[in-house]
Amino acid sequence: MIIGMSLKRTVALSLTGVLTAIVTALTAGGAATAAEPLPDFDFSDCPALPTGADPAQWRCEVLVSTGTLSFGNLSDVPLEPMRLTFAERWTGGPYEQEFGALRSEPTPLPGLPGTSLRFRYGGYSDFQSNDERKGEIDLVAALEGPFLPRGCAIGTQADPIHSVLQQPGPTEVVSSDPLVLRFDSIDEQLAMPAVSGCGPWRGLLDHRLGLPSASGENVLEQQTYVAIRHYG
Repeated sequence: MIIGMSLKRTVALSLTGVLTAIVTALTAGGAATAAEPLPDFDFSDCPALPTGADPAQWRCEVLVSTGTLSFGNLSDVPLEPMRLTFAERWTGGPYEQEFGALRSEPTPLPGLPGTSLRFRYGGYSDFQSNDERKGEIDLVAALEGPFLPRGCAIGTQADPIHSVLQQPGPTEVVSSDPLVLRFDSIDEQLAMPAVSGCGPWRGLLDHRLGLPSASGENVLEQQTYVAIRHYG
């Protein structure tokens, strides 16, 4: 079961740099990669637009990411797919963004049978892409297992995991119809706090997972596919 998240509005530039990516790819003669398998894109979480917004000026973006997470005592844990949805105003004035949802599948944790990690939205996002970073988002890593209480997690809404993404390579156009982009990202600076809300299991979980784990000791790497749909 996938868990939905709350809405969040932020003023920002485009996360994907869609127009720049398309122009670059077409100029290089690499507009699309034929027969490349693409993930399933679900647009059901596209948020409602602000009151009075012109739909012709807005589009919805769905990002499907996979990758690996290394933190504490764990290395290169394969992450199950994560889907992030947001809307952005892409013409007719400064960029605005409306957060839709963050949904992720549970990722089994090595050394803890029956225990999994599931990323949830931490209440803040800013997808402005600039020379310093691709974007940033607050996350809560919910821990799920047969004996763990509801609310057991790494990070909280009040003190979330703050991830600042870097893009080490170009944005590629992998399909022109429908328009689908792809990029890689990495965060080598995120800090992973001790668990909270885990009752009597807190000490065991912190010991097994190697938490807390300071910035510089953890790595989140992702490959992301982006599909785009216009509201207008």
